[in-house]
Amino acid sequence: MRCEVLKTHNVLILGWPVRPKQEWVEKYVNVTAERIYKEELSWIDKRLMNLSFHTPKYLQLTKRLSPKYWYGNWSNHVADYDTVIILDEIRGRDIFEFILENNPKCNLCVFYDSPVKRGTTYDPSNYSDMPIKFYTCDSNVSEEYGIKFMPYFYIFSPIDYKKYDVQQGVTEDKDVFFLGEEKGNRLEQLKLLRCKFDEMGVKHDLRLVRKRHGRRYTREELSQLTDYLSYSEYISSMRSSKVILELVSNGQTGITQRAYEALFYKKKLITNNEEIKRYEFYCPDNVFVIKTDDPLLWDDDELNCFIKTPTNDTYFAFKNNYTLCAWLRRFFK
Repeated sequence: MRCEVLKTHNVLILGWPVRPKQEWVEKYVNVTAERIYKEELSWIDKRLMNLSFHTPKYLQLTKRLSPKYWYGNWSNHVADYDTVIILDEIRGRDIFEFILENNPKCNLCVFYDSPVKRGTTYDPSNYSDMPIKFYTCDSNVSEEYGIKFMPYFYIFSPIDYKKYDVQQGVTEDKDVFFLGEEKGNRLEQLKLLRCKFDEMGVKHDLRLVRKRHGRRYTREELSQLTDYLSYSEYISSMRSSKVILELVSNGQTGITQRAYEALFYKKKLITNNEEIKRYEFYCPDNVFVIKTDDPLLWDDDELNCFIKTPTNDTYFAFKNNYTLCAWLRRFFK
């Protein structure tokens, strides 16, 4: 895959899921994505691995009590990369010490795409004495820890995006679409939203993916749930709607992939995240920011007008700034 910025770089990204296989990453020359730790372990090995994260060095009397024993295949060739990017999955200093010991000149970076709790192993202040560059797509984390803000990217761009971006035969027969995980108070939220949209005459398709384990649902709750959908199935449902609904979790300020989907597929977006206003592709014609999570307090006329008016296509041109190549380029500045 052509990506000019990668011609002179060899990048290792640690923390991305590799099962199911991330084929879109493999198409980028000079980018390798792996998990930090070995997978498909027996239950005994999983317990030993977890124990190693909490065992002081002086008690690591066997190799299995050392975290580096559980590193994945990347640890055998970490010296081959000029840039190593770690996503969230940090359990202590050992990972940084190992990388710097075996590749002291590498551009070592950490990117946070979720909130950071002070005092945990994620806390960047724990590693202020080490040559690590920290980045985040969460403005709260950026301000609290004094690390650089960096937008994330649409993870299916630009390879699989083109496969899904098929205009022919798509009819927008719904106004608002939402699909998300069943967590927090989303069942209650969506119940209120359905009532709100029904009263407004807004055609909607609001679904939650049921948890696979650990919860029993009432018959009413089950009517709001759906089984897991493949991404192509999700995109198909999303494409037949005028507007995507984004509901960010409590404590999160970084925008989600829903906002990027709206940008790449030229859809309108309703979101409860004020953070989107700081992005260059924000435009009131295309993005409706909910100031309260209580739909009873929304302005019906304002929302109806937003749904019915055309998009402002000028702002969709900014999508090129939110591809994988654009994201990687920022680590090399």
